[in-house]
Amino acid sequence: MWALVQEPCDENVIRSAPQTAPCSKSRGRWVLAATILASSMAFIDGTVVNVALPALQTTL
Repeated sequence: MWALVQEPCDENVIRSAPQTAPCSKSRGRWVLAATILASSMAFIDGTVVNVALPALQTTL
């Protein structure tokens, strides 16, 4: 059975408005620095919890 639905195609992509220019190099570096900092904080947080967990278990 055939449905009367238009299939998605690339025409809408071709007709779409052009995108804005990519970020500047300085902004990209700040994004990279923030990402590295956030990843490091998550790693340190996990390490602190794993080190403190045995001490917390003995007090319970």
